[in-house]
Amino acid sequence: MVNRPPLPDRFVLPAEVNGWVHMPGSNKNGHVWTGESAQRSVGVFSGITDRVRVAIFDDRVDGFCSKIQPVERSLEDGETQAEATAWGVERAVAWMERHAPERWNHPHVEEAVFDPPVGFVLDRYYLEEREHIVCYRQEGTEKAVNMAGGRTADTEPSLATRAYLYVEAWRGSGNGTIALAPWLRAHDHEKHEVVELPKECGLDIALKLGREWVCEETGQTRDAPAAGQSGLGAWSR
Repeated sequence: MVNRPPLPDRFVLPAEVNGWVHMPGSNKNGHVWTGESAQRSVGVFSGITDRVRVAIFDDRVDGFCSKIQPVERSLEDGETQAEATAWGVERAVAWMERHAPERWNHPHVEEAVFDPPVGFVLDRYYLEEREHIVCYRQEGTEKAVNMAGGRTADTEPSLATRAYLYVEAWRGSGNGTIALAPWLRAHDHEKHEVVELPKECGLDIALKLGREWVCEETGQTRDAPAAGQSGLGAWSR
């Protein structure tokens, strides 16, 4: 159930601001604007914790850290929730006036993730406080979320028997893994590491090495570096 915070009587929500369009049917529990030209959204939320906040989402990404919150404060003494929400809307409008949807990028989202290895599609990109979790699925295979009971497939791990390629990197340390998995929500014991990554390589290098491994295994190559990775051509272990 969507429960949007109240606004003062006769307060008018702008229908469009600098390319951001108000979405009254949004499933987020707030007042939301979405970029028509990009998968980004802006929301104003208040109520549950007596706080008001403005959140900017990269809608291509899942996880608690898929958003930034440039504005957040507690409700002031004597201030109603409706008044606080109106204050948040005013700040959100000011932010949208300064940032067109197609010109804003989440500071912690790696654009190269959205350019999958040859023969794969991106199923999900989780951005959590401690790690990036990228899940690619082989083209032509059926999406598999999990197996009842978490049972691991009983065949030898390979591209012929595992539909998913996981690329993970721990934020802060930069350490990561590249592994095959039988389904999307695989547990650690269900993953089979296929590339030995150097320490502190970071997500961008892990993505590069993952693509190279796929090319070596399949014999398929790409015509140009992946988006955001053209500067890594000379990097080596």
